[in-house]
Amino acid sequence: MGQDDFQHRTDTIRALADKHEAKCGDLLKEARYALNGAPREVSTGAFTMYGFELATAHAIATEWADQDLKTKAQELGEFRQKLHVVAKCRDAAEAASTMKA
Repeated sequence: MGQDDFQHRTDTIRALADKHEAKCGDLLKEARYALNGAPREVSTGAFTMYGFELATAHAIATEWADQDLKTKAQELGEFRQKLHVVAKCRDAAEAASTMKA
C-alpha cells in the first residue's frame, strides 16, 4: 500500500458545503418571495364574522414564517462556514501527521 492510496477529500467537503448552501438557499429565497408576494396584507372582510381576529392571526403567522425563513438562511450560511472549518482542520491534521524525510 502506497502513501497515496488514502486521501482526505477536503475539497469534496468544501464543494458539498457550497452546493448545499446554494441549493437550499435558493429554496429559502423562493419561499420568502412566495410568502411576501401579493396578497401579503389581508383585509378583515376576507375572514367573515371573525375578521379582525383572523386577519391579525394571519399577519402574525406570516411575519413569524418570514422571520423563520430568514433565520434558516443565516443558519445555512453558518453551517457552510463550519464545514469549511472542518475541511481546514482536516487539512492541518493531515499536514501535521505526514512524516517528513
